Amino acid sequence: MAFTGDLEHLPIVDVIQLMHSTRNSGILHIKGKRGESQLVFKNGYIVGASHLNNGVRIGDILIAHGAITEEALQEALGIQHTPGTPRRPLIVTLLDWGMVGEQEAYAALKSLIELTLIEVLTWRKGEFTLEAKDETSADSFKYYPDEIEREINVDVQSILMDALRLFDEKIRDGELVLEEEEPDLTEGITADLLGLDNLDSLERRIPGVYQGLDDPGAAVKTRPAPPRQVSFIRRLNEFLALLPELGTAPEIAEGVMQLTATIFDRALTLVVRPDGLFAQRSIGIAQSRDEGIAPSLGFEVPIGAASILQQTLKSGELYCGAADDAIKRGLQDKFGAPTDPTVLLLPIKRFGRSIFMVYADFGTGPKVEVPVEILEMMIDQVAEALEYAGA
Repeated sequence: MAFTGDLEHLPIVDVIQLMHSTRNSGILHIKGKRGESQLVFKNGYIVGASHLNNGVRIGDILIAHGAITEEALQEALGIQHTPGTPRRPLIVTLLDWGMVGEQEAYAALKSLIELTLIEVLTWRKGEFTLEAKDETSADSFKYYPDEIEREINVDVQSILMDALRLFDEKIRDGELVLEEEEPDLTEGITADLLGLDNLDSLERRIPGVYQGLDDPGAAVKTRPAPPRQVSFIRRLNEFLALLPELGTAPEIAEGVMQLTATIFDRALTLVVRPDGLFAQRSIGIAQSRDEGIAPSLGFEVPIGAASILQQTLKSGELYCGAADDAIKRGLQDKFGAPTDPTVLLLPIKRFGRSIFMVYADFGTGPKVEVPVEILEMMIDQVAEALEYAGA
């Protein structure tokens, strides 16, 4: 899985928080005019970092802190390169050989991560690539993050807040200079700008969720559709943080539909029945997006033999591509075909069986890039949450 984005349009903090929320492993590569930095994740925790072009290494920090000597560092590096020895991060090698204590190792890793984060927060432009199970490590040798048996890990939320505080202090004291900015970007860096404003104060519930997926007569309160200019990943982070609070499948279904509507013009929840699908709540179909979530559309959707709908339900895997005849007849003939043929089918499973699906398209709007890999990460988290949710 690889996901690439532009720092100018997507705060890097949102991407870091997403790795934590989805408990994923991999390496986040961040490239700018000054060079490249990396953050290594295992199960959502940061277990390693590479400061700008490896300008600062974990061994340098340990020596500066007085935790190890230069001789111990060279001995550990020699162990790493011993033929037949499993290649592991330097800090793990030092721990396993008793050359450093866990408290000193944690403090050094925390310092390296803070230095790395503070550096990339000054970048106004650049790009990032999120690689799951990447083979390139911060210590310039190869390993898979999800195969590390022992690591010192750092909690993402606490390190982000600490890095932001230190960043503000260094900017205030003139120790850091932001990259050259456009004239309209001269405001100070704030928690809101960096995507940190909602880490500790998220909404506790999605307001006004409907009471039943399969009740076409249920009343629904009109709510505004989610604004698409808001970062999709930031909204996804908020939704994932709320998942434990959402006690039923209907609540989760609405949240998934709202998320897809930050990318697509039109979105619709389909309830899975033994004999087909049932069209439920929607955004941008029965009424304009500005009018919010509409009541149940209330029509049956035949799945059809060997159709994309059937294949998606059976496999439980996301589909993003051109609509087939079953989608056109069963759905688009009811509310109009979109200008672009691309559709999204997002199946959500409970105990291995699809219980609802979200359909989305671009309506009369332009086609935009769909973050398929990120949506797949969301599907996994939603399926896990549904195992504990009510009907």
